[in-house]
Amino acid sequence: MAERNLAGTRFDFGAVRGRLRLLALGTLTGVVAGMGSFMFLKDQFLPWVVTETWALALVGVAGAYTHFLADDLAESIALSLVAVAVGLAVHVVAWIAPLWLLAYPPFARDLLLPKMVGEAVASGLPPYLLTFYGSYFGALLLGGYLEA
Repeated sequence: MAERNLAGTRFDFGAVRGRLRLLALGTLTGVVAGMGSFMFLKDQFLPWVVTETWALALVGVAGAYTHFLADDLAESIALSLVAVAVGLAVHVVAWIAPLWLLAYPPFARDLLLPKMVGEAVASGLPPYLLTFYGSYFGALLLGGYLEA
């Protein structure tokens, strides 16, 4: 197995391109996972044909894609961390967006913001992390089994 260290790598355009690819793929899968998690909890925003299961399936698909889109295991882990952080941020921003989209006075916005952020994190984190990393590790095991 090749040893990866900082002295053995050069910082050139390939490294910048690799990091930009990591950020782009992590952002893409994170946005899909975050919106799926938000729609799972706020089912009144779902279209009439779609159920909560489909919204949670988006989180699972995004978790599996983070492994399948990566070149190697190190990039897969970094991609999953970026996707989870972006997805959680998208989930929280979508949860508190009505404070700025609707005509709330600034005092009411300041009063409601901590409560809404707390609700978003407390209710969204467990199903989001369990579904995302459950499908990610499932894809990791399946990919490892089929690769050998």
